[in-house]
Amino acid sequence: MKNLNLLFILLIVALAGCKTQKIAPKPQPVAQETASPSAPAKVSKPASVVSKEERFSTATGETADYGSNRFFVIMGSFSVLENAKRLKETLKSENFSPVILMNESGMYRVCGNSYEQESAARARIAEVRGSFPKYSDIWLLIRKQ
Repeated sequence: MKNLNLLFILLIVALAGCKTQKIAPKPQPVAQETASPSAPAKVSKPASVVSKEERFSTATGETADYGSNRFFVIMGSFSVLENAKRLKETLKSENFSPVILMNESGMYRVCGNSYEQESAARARIAEVRGSFPKYSDIWLLIRKQ
């Protein structure tokens, strides 16, 4: 009787261990949705533009004629002049016409463009951000009167 019980238990364990496993089918790729002509297009909100008003002048050795321009697109800001010069050279190779400015507290601002109208400066910032994602942190400097 013990042998029969032992044989029965071994048979159950063997059958349970050899249970066939179901293999899940491979998932099919999902087709990308396309916007229907009647669906409204998603409008992305323009990124905010940081602006700061301060007094500044061109850094030593820089020449620039801003005339009455009051709005400046700042590509980078540095406490060390050599870092500002490095960015200036990079920008020149990317067809910008940068100038280094220095504020009253000694910070060097690398200016990419300057404008009389704030709207033109903001439009340029949006254009640069769209064309050069690495400059997404550019900002607007307003010359203090």
